Amino acid sequence: MKNVLAACVCVMLAATLAGAETILSPDGQVAVTVSLEDGLAWQVQRKGKEVLKPSRLGLAFKGKKSFGAFEVAKKTERVIDMIWTNRLYKKEVILDNANELTLELREKAAPNRRLDLVFRAYDGAVAFRYGIPAQPGFELFTVTQELTTWRFDEDPLAWLTVYGDFKTSQEEAFLRRSIRTAGKDQLIGMPAIIELPGQKVALCEADLTDWSGLFFKAAAVQPADSTVLEAALAPIPDSEPDCVIARAPHLTPWRVMIMGDDELELLANNDVILNLNPPPEGGEAAFDWVKPGATSWDWWTDSNNSLTTDLTLKMVDFAAEMGWPYHTIDGGWYGYARRPNHGPGIEIFPRKDFDLDRILAHAKEKGVGIWVWCYWSALEENGVEKVFSDFERRGIKGVKIDFMDRQDQWMVRWYEKVVRCAAKHKLMINFHGAFKPTGMNRTWPNQITREGIRGNEMNKFTCNVSPTHCATLPFTRFLLGPGDFTPGSFGNRHAAEFVPQGRRGHRYGDETDRRKIWAEEIGTRAHALALCVAFDSPLATLCDWPERYRGAKGIEALRALPTVWKNTLPLAGKIGRYYSVVRETYDGRLYLAVFGVKGASFELPLYFLPDGTEWDATFYTDGPNAAKDATDLAVTTKVVTKESKVEVVVAPEGGAVVIFTKKQK
Repeated sequence: MKNVLAACVCVMLAATLAGAETILSPDGQVAVTVSLEDGLAWQVQRKGKEVLKPSRLGLAFKGKKSFGAFEVAKKTERVIDMIWTNRLYKKEVILDNANELTLELREKAAPNRRLDLVFRAYDGAVAFRYGIPAQPGFELFTVTQELTTWRFDEDPLAWLTVYGDFKTSQEEAFLRRSIRTAGKDQLIGMPAIIELPGQKVALCEADLTDWSGLFFKAAAVQPADSTVLEAALAPIPDSEPDCVIARAPHLTPWRVMIMGDDELELLANNDVILNLNPPPEGGEAAFDWVKPGATSWDWWTDSNNSLTTDLTLKMVDFAAEMGWPYHTIDGGWYGYARRPNHGPGIEIFPRKDFDLDRILAHAKEKGVGIWVWCYWSALEENGVEKVFSDFERRGIKGVKIDFMDRQDQWMVRWYEKVVRCAAKHKLMINFHGAFKPTGMNRTWPNQITREGIRGNEMNKFTCNVSPTHCATLPFTRFLLGPGDFTPGSFGNRHAAEFVPQGRRGHRYGDETDRRKIWAEEIGTRAHALALCVAFDSPLATLCDWPERYRGAKGIEALRALPTVWKNTLPLAGKIGRYYSVVRETYDGRLYLAVFGVKGASFELPLYFLPDGTEWDATFYTDGPNAAKDATDLAVTTKVVTKESKVEVVVAPEGGAVVIFTKKQK
């Protein structure tokens, strides 16, 4: 049957793109066709339905005329079929299975320049990249534009995040809109989730190395019957339109389309991002020192101006008490006494009144590792090697690097320089003010998480981190990789009564004003707990303060919180509405997380539990008054089996967490 389907697809595509080369996915349901006639073009179909209409391919080079007509000088096909393991991910075992087609193209007319196209077809995804072979005139080349387009039928709705400038921390919300409503000067970030009849498509990139990061733009002139997205590479600062300067031979990043019948199937197919990145140098064992886990954090309720040695010692004690392996020292530990760290030209060494060595010694006694925050340009000006060598000597475990806010080629190279140097000194990296993930964490597992997400910290300033926003993230930003969302506040408020901390008269605590106007979070306490389980980040930064955590209902759900998983099973979900997921720990427990926007009461079948085993289940659910009081949490326990069905009530802007532990005989 599979061969019959494949033959039908090939006939259909051949009728669409004459003189075409076609590659099928292993299951025969995805087909990619490349045409050389009338310019380079590509087209994608899935399950017999058109996903991508014939769309343009190509690159433009500075000082070189446009490519002429091509012919195939050589065609190579191969099968990729391997299984690998990842202990720092949402599941342990990853299948990498695809068919690959490489077309070595040559211009028909002099000077017979060459360009390679490499396509991979997965069950549920398509990826391609350009290759610039070594050839006369390309010893050093400059790319001014990528000519790739993505053309979809009619005017589909999409979940898009939009930016007004190439300089951005990529922290905008994903909103459902027509692609055509994006202005000609607006940049569309990743992933772009396109809604087509009967299926959804996520556009993204992988293996962003020594190249410019990709945005999309809506074409200024749209065809009457379709909608076109164009590639927009971030230019080299002060060198526009130059985007990439490189030497041949050179490969571009992968341009990726993840496909599924619905948003849950997108999650099932997003391993492709990691699969398209090379494995780590020296193998996985070379990074066995990278340890995942949760971290306490000082910035959520206090901040730069109020950071002290004593405060940090208390936070270290709390991390040890909670079984969290880390504490993160944010801005304020070096630089000036007030408003420190926020700019270049600052020496990176502890303030005279901040005893970092005492903190590190105390943390070591408590079994807690220390992360420190750095402004990226201060790190660069002080010398990455010099600073990291000092951090290794002191026993620091990781560095949170902030405010890059760019994805041009220079900055992309800088990311790799940093993680390579960090690996040398056995330091983990958490990039903030960062561009979206592209799978770097496979090649460099010490790059354990990054921001590039509208996270919980923005609740200090705005009302935009809503339950609706949170319900978009599993299917949008988290589709690309881990995100440092900083979840877990126990200052829970419904949206109707929520006022950001900054608007309540207090942004930061400092030595002149010690009032405690606490930061808060939109959603119920159960909603906050669910995000801690459902959102992917091998380093989970838990935001709130010991005084608010201690003795509060729900704190036990965060004790020794797992941050990586042996397996993950999404159960249900709709973008912007709700999500539920079951996750298996490496010690045999199961965590269920549910959260959403509207209230619901449902019967939950426990079919995901193993046969013939009783489980102690602890339920952290919205309490009876949670619709009015967002802090109301009910904690109950019961014994269940696979045959059990349990009633779960979720309040508006609410959630639930259930922890299953195998019953001891």
